[in-house]
Amino acid sequence: MTMPAKPKSARNSELAAIHCAKKELGLDDETYRDMLWTIARVRSAGDLGWTDRKRVLDHLKSRGASGKTNEWSFIERAAEDRKPLLRKICAVCRAMKVGKRYAEGVALTQHGVARRLEMMDYSELWKLAGALSRTQMFKAKNAPPPDGGIDQGKRS
Repeated sequence: MTMPAKPKSARNSELAAIHCAKKELGLDDETYRDMLWTIARVRSAGDLGWTDRKRVLDHLKSRGASGKTNEWSFIERAAEDRKPLLRKICAVCRAMKVGKRYAEGVALTQHGVARRLEMMDYSELWKLAGALSRTQMFKAKNAPPPDGGIDQGKRS
């Protein structure tokens, strides 16, 4: 009996996690391919089946890799003029504890067109950074006090 294939998005996520772990551990190409051969008898992660991808990820995690992908890594490959705005958007999203998809959803609301951050032009990123900053300030202003509103310094 054959096992059903995992959805393609899961495969891509697992492959991305493997490559991030490779980079995180600082493995050179030869060492990485030797590790793949030892664990799964393949020389490329693209040739791994879904059980072997799990085994490789487990092995890399046992060696200290986090196994997480960085959704913001595209910023370093962006055009120089857009990097500061992308870094601002990343910082605001992280401060609000939301991800890249949240920012793209805000941009969809603003522009009416679904686009990845990587594909937005400077003016779209500028408007998005402003909207996210205003959202962050609004949420901070309306957040309950950290002590739950109880004034512990005064006694009756």
